[in-house]
Amino acid sequence: MTEVFRFGLVPIACRARNEDRSQVALSLNNNEVNIYGRAASEWKLQETLQGHDLRVTGIDWAPSTNRIVTCGAVSLLCIYLTFSCG
Repeated sequence: MTEVFRFGLVPIACRARNEDRSQVALSLNNNEVNIYGRAASEWKLQETLQGHDLRVTGIDWAPSTNRIVTCGAVSLLCIYLTFSCG
């Protein structure tokens, strides 16, 4: 069964999920990465990652290390170490 969730009116530029798919990292076409966690039947914002001056163009979430790697419009690469959400 398909589920539909809304994260606002702004287009999602890129996204990645953690290993068990209980969290998702989204960039809403800006310079931030929002981490959402699944709470019952909805997604709740848990943390906002910052570090880019311009728009985030790519996100990857490493399953074994729980690190998030992002790249930006000016080829800036950010690595966010393990963080605690929830």
